[in-house]
Amino acid sequence: MGESQPPDRKEFVARVGTFFVLVGIGLMVFFILSEAAKQPMLSYFCWGTVLLTGGFIFQGQFKKPSGPPHGRFSVLQRFKRKPKEEKKK
Repeated sequence: MGESQPPDRKEFVARVGTFFVLVGIGLMVFFILSEAAKQPMLSYFCWGTVLLTGGFIFQGQFKKPSGPPHGRFSVLQRFKRKPKEEKKK
């Protein structure tokens, strides 16, 4: 088969953070639905808040490396660079 790279710890933590964010959003939706049914479940809100906070903290520890520019907005970048070049002259 192919050679696989060893798993990166920071990337794994970011993926766990994404999972926590999604579960936290789900718990918040359940809280809103329980509130609409006139039987609020405060535990959904509390756990949702905890998981969202933890998830965002875990995601914030890992930044994906930015690659080379894709060139999607190259026309706009050319227009943006012209005034800078005129100021140099």
